[in-house]
Amino acid sequence: MLGFLIFVPLYIILALVLGASVTAGICILHVAVAPLLFRYSKTFRRNLVFANIAKWPLNVDFDEPSTFVDGARNFNIEYQSKVDNCKIKIGVWHILPKSLYEKNKGYFEYETDKEKLSALLDCELAKSKLPIIVYCHGNSNTRAAAHRVVLYKFFQKMDFHTIAFDYRGYADSTNVLPTEAGVVEDSLVVYDWLNTTVGKADTKPPVFVWGHSLGTGISSHLVGNLQRLSKQVLGRSEPLPPPNGLILEAPFSNLADEVGYHPLAKLYEAVVASRGAGDAPITFHSYPKQDRLGHKDICRAKDLAQVVGDFVKSHR
Repeated sequence: MLGFLIFVPLYIILALVLGASVTAGICILHVAVAPLLFRYSKTFRRNLVFANIAKWPLNVDFDEPSTFVDGARNFNIEYQSKVDNCKIKIGVWHILPKSLYEKNKGYFEYETDKEKLSALLDCELAKSKLPIIVYCHGNSNTRAAAHRVVLYKFFQKMDFHTIAFDYRGYADSTNVLPTEAGVVEDSLVVYDWLNTTVGKADTKPPVFVWGHSLGTGISSHLVGNLQRLSKQVLGRSEPLPPPNGLILEAPFSNLADEVGYHPLAKLYEAVVASRGAGDAPITFHSYPKQDRLGHKDICRAKDLAQVVGDFVKSHR
């Protein structure tokens, strides 16, 4: 019988033993413990789905959005939540379209009174005829995440207003554990604020709701139930007007599709099948794997300006 004699330092043996133990522990956690936690713990499911514990980048001064993108202001919307029965503060960035930023550039450089600047931008928003994007982000991190900032700059270059906000439990918004009802309520309140602001104008600008990843579920829930939510949550006698369009980036039809892998044409066909004869048309645009855009980088697609521009133009 052939024998083997291997000489290794003792610390390598200890490292191998400890490494094997840790690997086994991770395997047991992944295979046995995690599924049980997901099934029986609401808190675990919420943390896994919303992932709001991840707050990247670190040490962000949300009151200074110009650190990330020009022509932006920060403000808060505060209200009494019916979902969590507490006061909620939502952190919001309003980013000007390129043309309006160039027009008001001097105010951003020399105006030190942020309340005056905010009042000026409220006025610009109210009288603007340019498209407005309400952006519902996906799970984890904040409105300052790098791929989201790239998208804001894209919107700005397209000459769109951008309203980007963080749900409860994210960034500088009230630190309450998110739920579906809670984040939809936050989105509804932001949408209500926007409609109240632009409602002062004789002619309202076109408004589009854009959701990414988990935000596609939130934005779809918001838009699909706007009439009911307007009455039950906001107490309005008349429902809020629907947006001109709903744009879903990297969407999914249910959590199983989000966790696993299914072609998005499964989702598209389901949406088309659910539409009535008089409902608005659905546009589906896919990107090939070789473009390497992944889950977060559709904002870098070469033809995105054409695709989004055509959609906005046809639904103004």
